[in-house]
Amino acid sequence: MVGDNVNAMKRKELLRSQIDSFRLEELIEKEFETVDPEMVLSDIVAKMRSKDLHEIAVVEKKKLLGVVSYGSIIRRKNMVVGMKAKTVMDPPPEISAGSAVTQVAELFLSTGYRQIPVTKGKNLVGTISRAGMITILPKIKELKNMHVEDIMTSDVQTVKEDDPVKTALEVMRRLDIRTLPVVDEAGRLTGIMGIKDIINHNWGMKRRETRGEFVGEKDPVNVNVDSLAVDAVFTIAPTAKLGEAVDLMLEKNVSVLPVLEGNKLTGIISMYDMIELLASFAQRDFVYMQITGLEEEDRFSLDIMEKEIQSGLAKAAKITRPLLFTVHVAKYHTSGNTAKYSLTGRMSTAHGTFMGKTVDWNLIKATVDLMNVLQERVTEMKDERLDKKKQSRKER
Repeated sequence: MVGDNVNAMKRKELLRSQIDSFRLEELIEKEFETVDPEMVLSDIVAKMRSKDLHEIAVVEKKKLLGVVSYGSIIRRKNMVVGMKAKTVMDPPPEISAGSAVTQVAELFLSTGYRQIPVTKGKNLVGTISRAGMITILPKIKELKNMHVEDIMTSDVQTVKEDDPVKTALEVMRRLDIRTLPVVDEAGRLTGIMGIKDIINHNWGMKRRETRGEFVGEKDPVNVNVDSLAVDAVFTIAPTAKLGEAVDLMLEKNVSVLPVLEGNKLTGIISMYDMIELLASFAQRDFVYMQITGLEEEDRFSLDIMEKEIQSGLAKAAKITRPLLFTVHVAKYHTSGNTAKYSLTGRMSTAHGTFMGKTVDWNLIKATVDLMNVLQERVTEMKDERLDKKKQSRKER
């Protein structure tokens, strides 16, 4: 496998150079929407809805101050609609028109944004969107011809038609995602629900400027999922080419495509998955690693988690070079003071992407188990490659 690793590294460097040959300034949008730091949340969300935005820059005299996003809204359970932009905005990411495309892709992963402001000095000069970024993929032959199943998320979280919308919102918060496929009792895909659908409905219920929560537990959404879900869902097959998926997303203006094999939901591919693919080629001396969903009370375990993850990545590196690793922690509170942890991990390597999921009462044990699962997947890949080589020799 040493020779394979060398060839894989050469291939990665070639693809990275092709990706970074695209100039970011050619991809950015120079006409963009902004809000004033004194604007209240009610007006901000109304503007985001009318312009179909997930994030909006907060600007004062051309200077970028921060970003208000749907993500920050759903993470806060007690968001009062009269709050001002300057009190709810997140710190602005640092990106200039000269930034490398692969590094910008990493920033999309770390922020979860769909649009990122681009600055010159401290002044806002444009925005780059995930849709703009993925237009690169069909222009690179090797990436264009990849199959959807090579990068899709196979462990799909769904909601049922008769689930309360509050349940869908809780799943989005817990998993830090913004879109959920909707299925019937038989598990058949019937629709799709996004965070915008929930916020738009909840917004219509709460246009009070002086009191009440924007999204919260005191006034939960009481309707069922099928009342808000979009039933005109665009889907794709697992064997379809990545270029086809990009074209379909851009043509239909959607960021997620459920993956169907016949009538069976086998995965989901999103612009996030495509951005993650671009980020996996970034030039770095270390594996890009991100842990999301960890609650404040569990952060004391972060150092041990990172140690176990690094140990697992080192073992995998003996077979294939890890490029990017992300893990999301979901915590399920049960009766008493005990809680259960569910970890979903994704490891991009020189030989493909591997995914795994583990559940345990102990966060560290769940981490160790996750790395063992991923190691098993990498070993299986190695054995399959060796078997193919042996079979190829026999056929000569």
